[in-house]
This record gives sequence, C-alpha cells and structure tokens, in this order.
Amino acid sequence: MILRRWIDDIRTKTKGMNGNDRAEYIAEYYWYHILLAFLGIGFAVLLLYHVTAGRRTVSFACLIVNEKVDYERDRSLAEELAQVMDLNTKYIRVDSDYRISYPGHAEEGNNESDYEKFFFGWSEGEFDAVVMPESFLSYCEGLGGEFRVVSEDGAKSIPLSGTCLSGRIREDAADPMMIVFPSNGEHEKEAAAFLQYIL
Repeated sequence: MILRRWIDDIRTKTKGMNGNDRAEYIAEYYWYHILLAFLGIGFAVLLLYHVTAGRRTVSFACLIVNEKVDYERDRSLAEELAQVMDLNTKYIRVDSDYRISYPGHAEEGNNESDYEKFFFGWSEGEFDAVVMPESFLSYCEGLGGEFRVVSEDGAKSIPLSGTCLSGRIREDAADPMMIVFPSNGEHEKEAAAFLQYIL
C-alpha cells in the first residue's frame, strides 16, 4: 500500500531527529504526498455522499414559468401534492424559479441559464407538469414540443383559471397561464393524480 510505504520511508529518513526537526522535514519533503492523500480522501467522501444521501430522487416535478418566485407557496403546494399522491414531500418538486425570455417576450429579471436549464430538463424528461404563459406554450410548440392530451376533446393544455391553482398563481389576463404535461415526463401515474387534483 502506498501510504504504508510513505510512512516507512519517513521513519527511515527521520530516524534520530527530534519532533520539531521531523515535522519540518515532513512539511518540506512530503507536503504534496499529504495533499494528495487529503484530496483522495475528500474525493472518496464526496463520491460516497453522491451515491447515497446526495442522490435526489423525484417522483413528480411541477414547474411554474415566469411567475414570481415564491418558495413558501412552492413548499406548501408540494406538501399538498405529497398527500394527494401518497408520497413523501421530499419526492415532490414544485419550482417557480424559472424566469425565461423568448422571442416576443422579454421577462424582467430573467436569467439565460434558466432558459437552458428549462429546455435541458424538458429534453431529459424531468418535468411532469408545467404552468406557463400561453405565449410561451406557443413558443414551445413552435420548437416542436410535445404534450400529453388532457381531455377527451384532444386538448393538450388546461387554462389555470379553470383549476384549483388559479388563486395561488398570478397570471396576466393578456397572456393567461396554461397547465401542460410534457409527453416525455417520466411519472405518468403521478401526473394523472395531479391532473385529477387540480380539476
């Protein structure tokens, strides 16, 4: 083992030195060995954390696009959905931290990374339901976005105003909010439960 060899080497070379001299010798000639050892241990701890506790599993994700960020509302809604879906709250994600500008609409306080984060997450099937302005829905459809059918008449979106969320999420009368279900969302059963809940 490498560590054992280092220790034996240090013992041999510092034989007969007092504690002070030994510490100085080690600091001068073995500092990079010590640094590498700490980096290796740190990497192992991070890897273990990522594989176990750090891994976040989501059983339902609902995004709210271009609405005021409200963590308290998001948390409260996640708790309600957890009860409806009979899941632990930590497996429900409700996230209103998406401020997206797109052609024909400049969103105040937008962040270009939100645009990338949204479309990357969508392409990976991470979103089960999205509340978005009607103009953004048209933009997404123009990019080839596909959504699940939500009613017998073949509709693929539900106006927010016709749901129990209408009082909790602000919307602009000129560009009303719509609720959609991306066709590649991973959790169909939970999405169906959410649809039933909001109606």
